[in-house]
Amino acid sequence: MTVRLAVFGDIHGNLPAFEALLNDVRGQAPDQLLCTGDVISGGAWPAECVQLLASLNCPVVQGNADQDALQPTPFQPRGVPDEQQIHDLDVWGHTQLGEAELGLITAYRTTVELPGLLAFHGSPADCREVIGAATPQERLAELRATFGPQAIWVGGHTHQPLLRTLDGWRLLNPGSVGLAYELRGARYVNVAHAEYLLLDGANVQFRRVPYDVRAVQQGIRERGLPHAEWWAAEWVPA
Repeated sequence: MTVRLAVFGDIHGNLPAFEALLNDVRGQAPDQLLCTGDVISGGAWPAECVQLLASLNCPVVQGNADQDALQPTPFQPRGVPDEQQIHDLDVWGHTQLGEAELGLITAYRTTVELPGLLAFHGSPADCREVIGAATPQERLAELRATFGPQAIWVGGHTHQPLLRTLDGWRLLNPGSVGLAYELRGARYVNVAHAEYLLLDGANVQFRRVPYDVRAVQQGIRERGLPHAEWWAAEWVPA
């Protein structure tokens, strides 16, 4: 019997997005759920998202943002835009997590294997590695030699939906629940739609679910996040 699987990840503490996505998922009636990690960081509801995810009782991969909550590191400039503000948002998010949430995050897995499928965050070797449409086939072959020949590999981290067909297998990415972005004009903005995918045998369906951008902006302003006005202005309607 074919299992109908809903795959989502990169929630990033965005509770309105997560709730909208789950409402849509229920209407699709999957047999199983799978989360590719980065449950926290960036959003106004990190603890609430960890708890809501736990209530689903589904496999969860540990993303780099989740890992950073367990092993915080000091700010290290890399020369990328807004890096101090983003670091400050991450630090704030860590302060919102209690022992219960940290215990749940600790239990997230490096990889999740289901029949014919391997799930991870960045890559199965490293949650911070980027693999996607441009990853050389030589690198993918190295990874598969180590981690397995499953017909489906699915990851997160890039926040970009992906279906890449290779020699006898496919590389998928569901996009991002809570921090989907796109280039509008001269800048990247966070777009208020939650992304996920449905996998039903050989069929892959990518879905986008709009949510209330005003609820996100209100939460950012009211829940004590640093740089709140700047961060709220980064969000736009779908």
